[in-house]
Amino acid sequence: MPPIPPTLPIYDVADDLLTGLAETGRVVLSAPTGSGKSTQIPQILLDRSKIEGEIVVLQPRRLAARLLAKRVAVERGVPLGGEVGYQIRFENVVSAQTRIRFVTEAILLRQLLDDPMLKGVGAVVFDEFHERHLTSDLSLACALQVLGEARADLKLVVMSATLDIDILEDFLAPCHRVEAAGRMYPVEIRYAGAALGRQAGPVWERAAGAFKKSVASKVSGDVLIFMPGAFEIRKTIECIENLPESHGYEVLPLHGELSPDAQDRAVSSGGRPKIIVSTNVAETSITIEGVRVVIDGGLARIARYDARRGINSILVEPISRAAAEQRTGRAGRTGPGVCVRLWSEAEHLARSERDEAEVKRVDLSETVLMLAAAGIQDLKCFPWFEAPDSDVLERAYLLLRDLGALNSDNLITDLGDKMAGFPLHPRYARLLIEADRLGVLPDVALIAALSQGRHFYRTARDAHIRREQLRQVEDHADSRSDFFVHLRAWEVAHAAKFNPNTCGALGIHAGAARQASAVAQQILKLAGKAGLDVRSGVLPDFEERICKCLLVAFSDHLAIRNDRGTRRCRMVHGRSGELRRESVVESELFVAAEIEERELRGEVTVLLGLATVVEPRWLDELFDADFSEAQLTRYDESARRVVCRQERRFRDLVLKSNDRGEPNCDEAAALLAAEVVAGKLNLKKWDSVVENWIQRVNFVARHCPETEVASIDDEARQLLIEQICHGAFSYKDIKDRPVLDTVKEWIRPEQLYYIDSYAPAEMSLPRRNRPARIRYEADGRAIIASKLQDFYDVPSSQLRVANGRVSLLVELLAPNQRPAHLTDDLDGFWSGAYQHVRKELAGRYPKHEWR
Repeated sequence: MPPIPPTLPIYDVADDLLTGLAETGRVVLSAPTGSGKSTQIPQILLDRSKIEGEIVVLQPRRLAARLLAKRVAVERGVPLGGEVGYQIRFENVVSAQTRIRFVTEAILLRQLLDDPMLKGVGAVVFDEFHERHLTSDLSLACALQVLGEARADLKLVVMSATLDIDILEDFLAPCHRVEAAGRMYPVEIRYAGAALGRQAGPVWERAAGAFKKSVASKVSGDVLIFMPGAFEIRKTIECIENLPESHGYEVLPLHGELSPDAQDRAVSSGGRPKIIVSTNVAETSITIEGVRVVIDGGLARIARYDARRGINSILVEPISRAAAEQRTGRAGRTGPGVCVRLWSEAEHLARSERDEAEVKRVDLSETVLMLAAAGIQDLKCFPWFEAPDSDVLERAYLLLRDLGALNSDNLITDLGDKMAGFPLHPRYARLLIEADRLGVLPDVALIAALSQGRHFYRTARDAHIRREQLRQVEDHADSRSDFFVHLRAWEVAHAAKFNPNTCGALGIHAGAARQASAVAQQILKLAGKAGLDVRSGVLPDFEERICKCLLVAFSDHLAIRNDRGTRRCRMVHGRSGELRRESVVESELFVAAEIEERELRGEVTVLLGLATVVEPRWLDELFDADFSEAQLTRYDESARRVVCRQERRFRDLVLKSNDRGEPNCDEAAALLAAEVVAGKLNLKKWDSVVENWIQRVNFVARHCPETEVASIDDEARQLLIEQICHGAFSYKDIKDRPVLDTVKEWIRPEQLYYIDSYAPAEMSLPRRNRPARIRYEADGRAIIASKLQDFYDVPSSQLRVANGRVSLLVELLAPNQRPAHLTDDLDGFWSGAYQHVRKELAGRYPKHEWR
């Protein structure tokens, strides 16, 4: 057994950890950045406990799983894949001798669902649980179920740096709680001046400026700069490499889309000082020795899913305060450090305390399908660490029903069982199964592979590259699908043996194209194991077959252009979007493999990408049961009129609409009235006189029930407006129609007496030339307003309405017509509050009478 490094703080609590596991089998470990938990806890369990079987360590990110496995293998002096290995999607570096296996979340979850008893596993370690990834939450819930059933010997360790440890402890109870200190040198936190408004430069320029200042302040060591994505990383590197201060530094990117060699180069120690520009993959788990300066852009790309619209959003958002603390800790590992935050301290305090859990913001369809395949149907009773919103679950059920994976009762189908066997999103599992049926699996497997990683081909902005793209790629691709352009680009890259220079000249990312090849082979292996036909064949209509496969996988993304020539579209399930400019698809009807909400030019736009032509006959052939026809009367907002049309719908999307003549009068009136009530149409003669009449009617109905006057509530308003609109079909027909006579017909003619007598519109005052108007309120009050002097010698008994039952509220106005006092007891006012009012007003208005 190798010697235990005595300097790491995690060893101070090693005995407490082992005691807790022996007593309860469950430990929640709070250990901050720098404690050594990610690399040392698995070794402590292997070397000092009596755990038999594998120690499985769950990591949220593939990059961290691979690098940590490599680090632990080096520490133990063993080859990677022997005693220590890792398993991520499409990579399995383990053997029969593996005792410590680092895995990503989906790998463990599938293992738990396929083998709930976790045969051969002795302990499961959940690292960085505070990141609250969906599959971590699910895996922990499933592991707890195993512990509660027949695997009392299974050990669980849940490690978190920033999560509220009390909540986690309650969820795991009974468990042992262990808290470790971090080995942190002091880190000075600096904020980038005052709050940065819209005039501030791009984040990469501000980062370069902060780096320049750090060099001037003589802070030694490596520099770690956090940026939200690969684009911002590239721009930051360009800015820094243009600074003379960067001479002598090696500037390196770090993100999940890089090759393993490039990732290793960024985190390994070297002779020259380094500037590592990284996404949030460097926030946790990964140790980069020698970092003394952190420059934090304070941003991250966050994936969100709008369940109501079924739209994925990837927007750059401010990180939480907890994430900022994690990033700061990167600067204090080997000595005193500095963290420069490119935002203000006031803005920092306004940020959210913690990141939102993934279960609240991602698509759950793959999760729901996996659980359904494992026999877990009632997700309302599932022991979630934090339950998802009901609308998110319902959207997942809707998609799975559209794909045929669930039936109308949300029970898994035979097709759904087959789909669940693929470690892919249900769409792509359905895509492969349909490709097998139509004999085009090898080509479709490559399409699926191209969709799993980063985009390797984009329309270039550079005019020279764009000309070459058109000449060598797009002019040779079938224009029925954007995927055919991508397939052609991959063929060009493959023919060039993925040479970076050749590919780069065509706007092709060579590394991503090469990686897609490997992923496609992995997918074909999975398909072969599932019994699908992976043989290649030449079919005369193979492009049409591929288009049909894409339709089956993305039928809920069916879109139809609003008009010929426009890129704006209507979609299934009541959504809308805009087709990307670079799409080669010109068809009126298509499916989009991507629906994303992006921030473009300061506005958030729903973009439809990777489009594929759809022929109407394919819909009839593949989805005959999803069509409906009906004659519908509806309000056409653009024409501002009610129309009657015969509509043919695919699900809820109107594909064809034909005019069927004049609508039914009653239906037209109801639809126009609804628009009026909603405030979208205006009846010009529904004015204050009408509203005052309605309030007078409601006043009598409220205070004098013996009159049997019916009040005019919201429902009555709707009926009255429908009556006004009757016989009309457009806004033009109703906008100038008379209103008051129709409203007055609400009550019987003989009841008009009660309105005029019990709720008079006005009242005469002895000292006023004209009667004063009485204002009736919705809450049952009646108010008369006039100058204070007009009420001299008027007794309170005369200021009553509703057959003497209700006292008028008297609003006494100053000479400038502004309210001076409000009372329902005028006699009491003269003997009391009047003295104070007179004192205040008489000096300002001496020419008026003041008794």
